[in-house]
Amino acid sequence: MFKKLLCASLICAGIGTAQAGDPGFYVGGGIGQARYDDNLTGQIRSAYANYPDYSFVSGRLTDDSDQAWKLFGGYRFLPWLGVEFGWVDLGEVGSNYVLHSQIPLTNADANIVGLYNIAGASGTVFGELDFNDRTSGILRVGLFNAQMDYDETGTAADGQPHRFSNSNSDTKLTYGLGLNVRVTPNWDVRLDWDRYTNVGRRFDLGTDGNGRFDHIDFVSMNVAYRFGQ
Repeated sequence: MFKKLLCASLICAGIGTAQAGDPGFYVGGGIGQARYDDNLTGQIRSAYANYPDYSFVSGRLTDDSDQAWKLFGGYRFLPWLGVEFGWVDLGEVGSNYVLHSQIPLTNADANIVGLYNIAGASGTVFGELDFNDRTSGILRVGLFNAQMDYDETGTAADGQPHRFSNSNSDTKLTYGLGLNVRVTPNWDVRLDWDRYTNVGRRFDLGTDGNGRFDHIDFVSMNVAYRFGQ
């Protein structure tokens, strides 16, 4: 799907004379795929390394990607410089980890399933370079307020149901690249790659640390409308 849309956009790039980076306001949105860095196993193993009741058996993401979407609006102060604000929903991914009870007479495993849901607001500054009258490249950098909702279910070592949930938010670095194609004077098509860094808090046995992703990559196809063209 992305390849077909990109090809169509590049064909449109050869039509017309409007400059790719004219100053002004714009709004838009897009959909795509988010992929999560999977480093949870080491975090969970470290958290339980010296814990007397359980020993670590295994841990992993059961899936490391999901559909994602974003809405955004921005302003180009100059043909090559602007700001953009948006809301990003990076979808859901699941985890699973197994612990072995070290409590005498129990001798059983706890099997825990986790679900991560991450979304939040972003603000970036971008620079834009025109390749021709219709096509431009974009480099952006800014901040992402990552809001993580974490839900944990499963079975404890004593066979009883286990449930835990936690929400937290942190503001972290984001950066990315874009290929923008001016299809008409008012409409753009944009292929974006965005990276969101250090999302979440490192897994620990408290109530706040339930997993950190060193990065989440989001590739999306977007449309944008320019005002006043």
